[in-house]
Amino acid sequence: MLAVLVAAGQQPTKEFAMRFFEQADLKIAVDGGLFLFEECRVLPDLLLGDMDSVDSSLLKRYADQEIPLYCVPPEKNETDGMLALDTAIKRGADRIVFLGATGGRIDHLLSNLMLLKRAYRQNVRLLICDERQEITLEKDDFKIMGTAGQTVSLIPMDERACVTAYEGLYYPLDSLVLTNDQPRGVSNVLTGTCARLKSEGYVLVIKNME
Repeated sequence: MLAVLVAAGQQPTKEFAMRFFEQADLKIAVDGGLFLFEECRVLPDLLLGDMDSVDSSLLKRYADQEIPLYCVPPEKNETDGMLALDTAIKRGADRIVFLGATGGRIDHLLSNLMLLKRAYRQNVRLLICDERQEITLEKDDFKIMGTAGQTVSLIPMDERACVTAYEGLYYPLDSLVLTNDQPRGVSNVLTGTCARLKSEGYVLVIKNME
């Protein structure tokens, strides 16, 4: 089951968003992410958040269409993104695309990246993406699919990760230890359509889409 969450960060174009809306089984507008649904003329299945970045008249218009609203107080321990992720998982999502999760405030971006591990530990594949990049979390054996010449970066999510690339990357990785105080693993390049890797530890895989 595929869920699409839309937050209030950098908003993708209508064309980009529709690629995911058309495939989604569940669509959640996270606070100001409702504006993208309005632009695309797509009805979300659920409105969620403290609604501090949504125009009241817009919110009322969707409420009048009987779209379920899960309004939470602004003074809370969880981010709206985390609540939306947990809600999607509880409703059966095993694949989640998070739009509007990049750009804007760096604290929001970092907190959204933390959700990758929260989803992974529940056997849910979370993809954070915009027109410029796709971000996933990997561990153990995994593949990176793409095109020859495409730039990919590997960033340790914990204190360290030991990464080996069996094939498919221009810069060879043979038990390369990545640590979070030394920026290595950035700007590698796919040599074909698939790279095979293994990581002892969590790594962010950031694939450049430009």
